[in-house]
Amino acid sequence: MAAMPACRRWMVASVRTGAVLGVILALAACTVPRATVDPSGRLAILGPGPDFSPAKVSGEWIRIDPGDGGPAFTTAEADGVRSLRVVSGRQTGLLVRRIDAIMVVAPYLSWAWSIETHPGTEHPVRLVVGFYGGDPASGSWGSRPTAWIGSALPPYDRLLTIGWDTSALRRGNLTPPRGDPRAPRHYTARGGEENAGVWRFETVDLAQVYRQAWPGDDAAAAKVMFVGVAAAGGEAPGAANISGIVLSR
Repeated sequence: MAAMPACRRWMVASVRTGAVLGVILALAACTVPRATVDPSGRLAILGPGPDFSPAKVSGEWIRIDPGDGGPAFTTAEADGVRSLRVVSGRQTGLLVRRIDAIMVVAPYLSWAWSIETHPGTEHPVRLVVGFYGGDPASGSWGSRPTAWIGSALPPYDRLLTIGWDTSALRRGNLTPPRGDPRAPRHYTARGGEENAGVWRFETVDLAQVYRQAWPGDDAAAAKVMFVGVAAAGGEAPGAANISGIVLSR
């Protein structure tokens, strides 16, 4: 298998280690499709529907996978619910959908998941959201006419992961940056072994979490650039089923 492009290696490293986020620029000569909210302020990001195949993603979907040692993304039925089943591997991988949405217009991210127990503190399977525009140091969106052209992953200046913790007491906890203020932030949506193994429905107010994570930013200017699922690499695999990811107002 060919070596992973450098821009994709940087994205994988940022999710796994909290490295500095770099803006991933466009390289190809075609417009990249992205999903938008409907007039009611709603966007169904992942069903997954019967035609969805994580092995053959295209269009708005992006799979960033190191190949050997990466996570497994498949569709499955868990307790009668059609879902995306994710099993982490030794290396980090992502499956995300390109989004073009103003965060404060549709700030609520909802989904259902069934998490299987894992020996680590933070479960390796988590949701991932990329933002652009809220950071005062970032260039204006209008000044970037090539922003949607080329490279698989759209530019982003803030990255949020949303996950599960072994302790239910950490629900609502936002992990502080580890040395670099531009590092990804991690939000614990739920936890506790007593909550594992069954379907749980979650809703997170992205605007509220964003303001807490980056208080110096202009949250009203932030756009949601991509939403999906990441599986952090590690020796002990972790599994989860995820369904019904939706943005709404």
